[in-house]
Amino acid sequence: MATIRWADVEEWFDPSQNGSAPDVVVPDTAIADWEALLALIRSEGWRCEYALGEERRPLPPSAAELFEPDPEGRGRSLWVWPDPGLEWIVRLWTPDEVVSDVSLHEIQGQKKLDAFCRFLCTLGAALGKSVLMYAEGSHDYPPMMAYQVADDRVVFLAGSWR
Repeated sequence: MATIRWADVEEWFDPSQNGSAPDVVVPDTAIADWEALLALIRSEGWRCEYALGEERRPLPPSAAELFEPDPEGRGRSLWVWPDPGLEWIVRLWTPDEVVSDVSLHEIQGQKKLDAFCRFLCTLGAALGKSVLMYAEGSHDYPPMMAYQVADDRVVFLAGSWR
């Protein structure tokens, strides 16, 4: 994995300039991909909490259970810590894509950026899919970073801030 240099992305990772919670998206998924995601969380030993509304529950044994209708209409999410100090919040809206957030406050400096890139590589490789990172709420624009399956690496796509 080629290292993305903090100096090249620092301005893009400034929460005061670019929003504080960029979106991490894995498009074109199905229940089988969610099963692979749950298997990854378990095999890596990542701390994880499943939330149904405000209620925290154990991680369901199958991905299909993540998307079962809730008569009360409560939102669902997974709270995952793939690295100490890196919280990844997965919104369980549809099995068709993984939509999630990370906090730029937790990705400051080269060491934290390297951990985040390792996470993106691990996630993308486990699912065999691209992982795209967009500036917060900016899905109409190209992604700023991506895990590329064919090259098995994370690339910074946004270019210079200026």
